[in-house]
Amino acid sequence: MTKLLSEPFIQKAVINYLSENKSFTKPIKPTGLREHGVDIKMKHKNYGSYYLVECKGDPSESVKSPEGSRNSCMNSALGQIITRMHTERKSPYGGYSYGIAFPHSFKKRVLQKIPYYVCRKLKLTIFIVNIKGEVEEYNYTKLKTIQDNK
Repeated sequence: MTKLLSEPFIQKAVINYLSENKSFTKPIKPTGLREHGVDIKMKHKNYGSYYLVECKGDPSESVKSPEGSRNSCMNSALGQIITRMHTERKSPYGGYSYGIAFPHSFKKRVLQKIPYYVCRKLKLTIFIVNIKGEVEEYNYTKLKTIQDNK
Protein backbone atom coordinates (compact mmCIF):
# COMPACT_ATOMS: atom_id res chain seq x y z
CA MET A 1 0.00 0.00 0.00
CA THR A 2 1.35 3.43 -0.90
CA LYS A 3 1.27 6.38 1.46
CA LEU A 4 -1.51 8.86 0.76
CA LEU A 5 -0.30 12.43 0.27
CA SER A 6 -2.46 15.04 1.96
CA GLU A 7 -3.30 18.48 0.59
CA PRO A 8 -1.17 20.25 3.27
CA PHE A 9 1.79 18.03 2.27
CA ILE A 10 1.31 19.02 -1.39
CA GLN A 11 1.07 22.71 -0.43
CA LYS A 12 4.27 22.60 1.62
CA ALA A 13 6.20 20.85 -1.16
CA VAL A 14 5.09 23.38 -3.81
CA ILE A 15 5.84 26.35 -1.52
CA ASN A 16 9.35 25.00 -0.91
CA TYR A 17 9.84 24.35 -4.63
CA LEU A 18 8.74 27.84 -5.72
CA SER A 19 10.80 29.59 -3.05
CA GLU A 20 13.97 27.53 -3.54
CA ASN A 21 13.93 27.10 -7.33
CA LYS A 22 11.91 29.98 -8.74
CA SER A 23 12.77 32.93 -6.42
CA PHE A 24 9.30 33.38 -4.99
CA THR A 25 8.82 34.60 -1.43
CA LYS A 26 7.04 32.64 1.27
CA PRO A 27 3.25 32.66 0.82
CA ILE A 28 1.47 35.97 1.14
CA LYS A 29 -1.55 34.38 2.74
CA PRO A 30 -1.44 30.64 3.27
CA THR A 31 -4.90 29.17 3.43
CA GLY A 32 -6.13 26.17 5.30
CA LEU A 33 -8.42 23.44 4.05
CA ARG A 34 -11.55 25.29 5.17
CA GLU A 35 -10.65 28.80 3.99
CA HIS A 36 -11.83 30.45 0.78
CA GLY A 37 -9.38 31.60 -1.85
CA VAL A 38 -6.41 30.10 -3.62
CA ASP A 39 -4.28 27.61 -1.65
CA ILE A 40 -0.94 29.31 -2.37
CA LYS A 41 -0.20 32.91 -3.36
CA MET A 42 3.47 33.84 -3.69
CA LYS A 43 5.20 36.97 -5.00
CA HIS A 44 8.48 36.93 -6.92
CA LYS A 45 11.40 38.36 -4.92
CA ASN A 46 12.55 40.71 -7.71
CA TYR A 47 9.53 41.37 -9.93
CA GLY A 48 5.87 42.24 -9.60
CA SER A 49 4.73 38.78 -10.57
CA TYR A 50 2.65 36.37 -8.55
CA TYR A 51 2.07 32.62 -8.56
CA LEU A 52 -1.36 31.34 -7.56
CA VAL A 53 -1.61 27.59 -7.02
CA GLU A 54 -4.55 25.32 -6.23
CA CYS A 55 -3.59 22.03 -4.53
CA LYS A 56 -5.32 18.67 -4.12
CA GLY A 57 -4.36 15.64 -2.06
CA ASP A 58 -4.96 11.93 -2.48
CA PRO A 59 -8.45 10.59 -1.85
CA SER A 60 -8.86 8.93 1.56
CA GLU A 61 -8.71 5.16 1.97
CA SER A 62 -12.48 5.08 2.59
CA VAL A 63 -13.29 6.36 -0.92
CA LYS A 64 -15.01 3.61 -2.92
CA SER A 65 -13.70 4.79 -6.29
CA PRO A 66 -10.25 6.43 -5.95
CA GLU A 67 -9.92 6.96 -9.72
CA GLY A 68 -13.31 8.67 -9.87
CA SER A 69 -12.31 10.82 -6.93
CA ARG A 70 -9.03 11.78 -8.63
CA ASN A 71 -10.93 12.78 -11.76
CA SER A 72 -13.33 14.88 -9.72
CA CYS A 73 -10.43 16.52 -7.82
CA MET A 74 -8.67 17.35 -11.08
CA ASN A 75 -11.81 19.01 -12.46
CA SER A 76 -12.36 20.85 -9.19
CA ALA A 77 -8.78 22.19 -9.13
CA LEU A 78 -9.10 23.45 -12.71
CA GLY A 79 -12.40 25.16 -11.94
CA GLN A 80 -11.09 26.72 -8.76
CA ILE A 81 -7.94 28.15 -10.35
CA ILE A 82 -9.84 29.46 -13.39
CA THR A 83 -12.30 31.34 -11.16
CA ARG A 84 -9.34 33.01 -9.43
CA MET A 85 -7.64 34.22 -12.60
CA HIS A 86 -6.93 37.92 -12.91
CA THR A 87 -7.24 39.88 -16.14
CA GLU A 88 -5.20 42.91 -15.07
CA ARG A 89 -1.38 43.22 -15.15
CA LYS A 90 -0.74 41.48 -18.45
CA SER A 91 2.87 42.63 -18.68
CA PRO A 92 5.38 39.85 -19.49
CA TYR A 93 7.51 41.19 -16.61
CA GLY A 94 4.74 41.03 -14.02
CA GLY A 95 1.27 39.77 -13.57
CA TYR A 96 0.05 36.34 -12.64
CA SER A 97 1.02 32.76 -13.33
CA TYR A 98 -1.15 29.89 -12.22
CA GLY A 99 -0.60 26.36 -11.10
CA ILE A 100 -2.42 23.25 -10.02
CA ALA A 101 -0.65 20.72 -7.83
CA PHE A 102 -1.37 17.03 -7.32
CA PRO A 103 0.14 13.92 -5.73
CA HIS A 104 2.08 11.54 -7.96
CA SER A 105 -0.96 9.22 -8.12
CA PHE A 106 -2.67 11.83 -10.38
CA LYS A 107 0.25 12.15 -12.81
CA LYS A 108 -0.85 9.98 -15.72
CA ARG A 109 -4.44 11.24 -15.69
CA VAL A 110 -3.56 14.93 -15.37
CA LEU A 111 -0.80 14.95 -18.00
CA GLN A 112 -3.07 13.25 -20.52
CA LYS A 113 -6.31 15.10 -19.81
CA ILE A 114 -5.25 18.76 -19.59
CA PRO A 115 -4.36 20.02 -23.09
CA TYR A 116 -1.01 21.80 -23.44
CA TYR A 117 -2.55 24.64 -25.47
CA VAL A 118 -4.94 25.39 -22.60
CA CYS A 119 -1.95 25.62 -20.24
CA ARG A 120 -0.22 27.96 -22.68
CA LYS A 121 -3.17 30.33 -22.99
CA LEU A 122 -3.89 30.36 -19.25
CA LYS A 123 -0.23 30.57 -18.08
CA LEU A 124 -0.98 27.37 -16.17
CA THR A 125 1.66 25.01 -14.81
CA ILE A 126 1.04 21.53 -13.42
CA PHE A 127 3.01 20.45 -10.36
CA ILE A 128 3.30 16.77 -9.43
CA VAL A 129 4.58 15.91 -5.94
CA ASN A 130 6.08 12.55 -4.97
CA ILE A 131 6.21 10.87 -1.56
CA LYS A 132 9.56 12.54 -0.76
CA GLY A 133 8.08 16.00 -1.38
CA GLU A 134 9.98 16.43 -4.65
CA VAL A 135 8.15 18.46 -7.27
CA GLU A 136 8.00 17.89 -11.02
CA GLU A 137 6.96 20.96 -13.03
CA TYR A 138 5.07 20.65 -16.31
CA ASN A 139 4.63 23.83 -18.32
CA TYR A 140 2.93 23.85 -21.72
CA THR A 141 6.11 23.03 -23.68
CA LYS A 142 6.84 19.96 -21.58
CA LEU A 143 3.18 18.91 -21.83
CA LYS A 144 3.23 19.37 -25.60
CA THR A 145 6.18 17.00 -25.90
CA ILE A 146 4.40 14.38 -23.77
CA GLN A 147 1.04 14.74 -25.52
CA ASP A 148 2.49 14.79 -29.06
CA ASN A 149 4.36 11.53 -28.38
CA LYS A 150 1.42 9.42 -27.22
